[in-house]
Amino acid sequence: MKKIVTLCVVAALAIAGYAQTYTVETVPNTKLVNNSYVSDPARILHDTTVARINQLLTNLEKSATAQVAVVMLPSIGSDEHVDFAQRLFRHWGIGQASNDNGLLILFILDQRTIRFHTGYGVEGILTDATCKRIQQRHMVPHFKNGDYNTGMLRGIEATVTILQQPEAIEEITAQNDAVAGIGGLYFFLGGIYGIILIIVVISRLIKSSSRSTDRFRLSWKRWFLYYALVPGLYVIITTVLEPPFFVFIAGFYILMVTLFIERYFRAMRVSESILKELGQQDAYNFLNRQKSYWISALVVAFIPMIFIYLNWRKKKNYYRNRPLICKKCQSTMRKLSEAEEDEFMHTGQIAEEKAGTVDHDVWQCAACGSTESLRYPNATTKFTHCPKCNFLTYYFGARRTIQSATYTAAGYGEEERTCLHCGHHHIDKYIIPMLVASSSGSSSSSSSSGGSWGGGSSGGGGASSSW
Repeated sequence: MKKIVTLCVVAALAIAGYAQTYTVETVPNTKLVNNSYVSDPARILHDTTVARINQLLTNLEKSATAQVAVVMLPSIGSDEHVDFAQRLFRHWGIGQASNDNGLLILFILDQRTIRFHTGYGVEGILTDATCKRIQQRHMVPHFKNGDYNTGMLRGIEATVTILQQPEAIEEITAQNDAVAGIGGLYFFLGGIYGIILIIVVISRLIKSSSRSTDRFRLSWKRWFLYYALVPGLYVIITTVLEPPFFVFIAGFYILMVTLFIERYFRAMRVSESILKELGQQDAYNFLNRQKSYWISALVVAFIPMIFIYLNWRKKKNYYRNRPLICKKCQSTMRKLSEAEEDEFMHTGQIAEEKAGTVDHDVWQCAACGSTESLRYPNATTKFTHCPKCNFLTYYFGARRTIQSATYTAAGYGEEERTCLHCGHHHIDKYIIPMLVASSSGSSSSSSSSGGSWGGGSSGGGGASSSW
């Protein structure tokens, strides 16, 4: 009789459109939205039950680092539930990546099935037999009576009790320490090599129409030799030989400094050719665009990069202060002071200097009195060119909300942009995304801000029960 009642309930829900079929990709990952461990898009559970489960699983992750995802679905169509659980587990990455201590509890209403899918790190604690026992003792009897709230809550409480036992926490922590102790050095070596390679590849892929940038680039053969082959061989050799850690650090330090020095001499060589072909203004701007790079190099390797940095800055200032030759009479020109140069500058240029977007140097010929202005832009400025006067004095001003977003509709606001020189004013409209309702109606649920799973994986262990 109870089975008939359950089947009738399922059929009625399906007729009402409740039993929507979900795929791995369409299951809402509420951990990313509001940090909830429970994904219940069809609202099979009561809000109070969801809140209590979230509280239990939040405390579990804080005390034992284990992550448990609870997914309540009306239907997964014709998919086999074990395969569905495995794909969903990997798609979300439940559990910490360092020890794979995740657990997926999957409830499928139309198949009348509950599935515990364990990560590698908890298989020794939540064995297949243990998972089956929890389901049969604490969950299935309530499910047969149609009481899904009590069944889920009792089963999760029993699971949390096991995972919070001292020996369970010790086993999870021991797995984490083993990963850090055995593979920590290898992860570190590979990570350093990977980061360097990614940065260089990205810089190579960024295309630029600047002639100075093109001539500064290494050929692909030299790039591969300096930034891929040599670091890669170093990582392989140190991984195989396993030298003392200080030896690895010293070797890696020497490798970085060597690459820094190679880049410095290459920059000096290119800047000299730019000086001869394009002039001192372009030579200065070429070196100045590398400012953040050399500051970073100075932080990473203070010695000997402090000497490289000082020489780079000296060379850059030499290009800027090198006396110009008058184009009219070929006499030597004099660089005017900040107070003197305003007389020969456009009001827009003066506005650019006040905004800190461009620094202008004005040179005057002592013989014929002609002037020449050189422009040195600030590469890190947030100002843009004004669409009206074209000076680099256009900035983002106030931003205000006109219509706030709700749980049923997006909002919008306005942001102002104003030119410091000509006063040109423009207002742009921007969209405010619609609010996302929390799956829990209690203040005791998990935080409303988004979270994430830890990147764990599963080998397919666990157990299932039906009713």
